[in-house]
Amino acid sequence: RRTNGFFGRMTTIKDVREIFAQKGLRFQHLPPDDYVVKSAKVVERHIFPNGDSMAALNITYINDKGKAVSDLFVCEGKIKKSKVDTPLIEPPALTQLKSLPMRETFEFGSDNEAIEYIKMALTHLLKDNDYTPAEAEGCDLYLKKSSAGFFINITPRFDEVALAKANALVDLRMKHGNDNFFALAAPSFQDSMGLSLLLQERWLSINGELLAAHRIGVYTVNNKNPNQIFPFTVYPQKDRKLARYFIATTQQWSLMRDKYLQYRAEKERKDTAISPQ
Repeated sequence: RRTNGFFGRMTTIKDVREIFAQKGLRFQHLPPDDYVVKSAKVVERHIFPNGDSMAALNITYINDKGKAVSDLFVCEGKIKKSKVDTPLIEPPALTQLKSLPMRETFEFGSDNEAIEYIKMALTHLLKDNDYTPAEAEGCDLYLKKSSAGFFINITPRFDEVALAKANALVDLRMKHGNDNFFALAAPSFQDSMGLSLLLQERWLSINGELLAAHRIGVYTVNNKNPNQIFPFTVYPQKDRKLARYFIATTQQWSLMRDKYLQYRAEKERKDTAISPQ
């Protein structure tokens, strides 16, 4: 199973450990918790008559030298049988400001409309978390809280221009240091901007790992709900209030993605039905 790309922030060894611990399975040995996991696949699993379980995972991770390493790791225990609550698709409530109004459609009429929408959504979320707009060179949007700055570049689609904006954030991080946050932001669904969801995922699968290594967060804003912003690669964990928000929306992404795919399928059926023969 792929554990990174467009399906959430970069998974770490700690995440793998905690996921299996919730199921009642413990690993005998794992690499350090902060290593990024590229993939994790169960290659062998046994359930014994006494109820004990054993699973062997092939985990590919990035070591402290930046190299991909694959190895087998064994976990054992009794699997817990408990009902898992389905994450809510609604975003976490804001604590200080009123929620922004919803849009009626997933589509945008122009690049500028999408860019202004993303700027509005991010500004509103960060203001709710005590950031204030300020001026900074080299980025599209900048907010600040105490000594921490949030440098943001905005793109209507994940393409070559988006990569250039991401690389500019890497340069800003080198200039301003690790006490600040850096983000590339885009619409969650870019079909109306000329890029399919498949190509969005491909862009992130190619570039996400490197951006995560440089601590560049990639975020997308729900096209219809500006109060729901999804984190990919990394997000600010030092800011606990903001981190809690992104932990919640990370869990909501797969549900929102499924909802959008259902919308696209229904839209294509309707378009086909009314198209001239």
